[in-house]
Amino acid sequence: MTTGPILDPRVLGRAETAHRALLDAVLGEAGASHQQWIALNISTLSPTQLDRDRLVARLAIATKVDRHSAAAVVGELLAAGLLAIVPGGGCPVRATAEGLEFQRRIRGVFDEAITRLYLGIPAEDLTVTSRTLVEMTARIDAELLERPPARRTGWRVPPAAPGAAV
Repeated sequence: MTTGPILDPRVLGRAETAHRALLDAVLGEAGASHQQWIALNISTLSPTQLDRDRLVARLAIATKVDRHSAAAVVGELLAAGLLAIVPGGGCPVRATAEGLEFQRRIRGVFDEAITRLYLGIPAEDLTVTSRTLVEMTARIDAELLERPPARRTGWRVPPAAPGAAV
């Protein structure tokens, strides 16, 4: 029988926050935002070529932001020369040589840190954890698709009491 914390949103949140903080530190050293990193990964890892609108749509879904915000991120990468619109049929957006090198360097630094930090955790444990998290993410994404757009429920953060330190 194994012992340890039961997997719940708090445990998941703490693990995600720790991983995200490490990634954000690496991205910060490179001068990139998390959303830029995600957009670059979507553009390079997609099995099919994506035009700008599809890249924006996938980025919006992946980062849970509106299309306008996602379009701004794609615009930043185009302006920085990390992505380019390839002329011709369908005008796909592709990572430039600079974009691919930028991605490779960031991934190398992050992967090196993760490899070192995961050292000593049995491969079987990592495999089960991965399988569980993939399934949970799929279920949550499906739940989000079924939910109506955000609506106010009447719940509010109460205002600060007069004279309270803010």
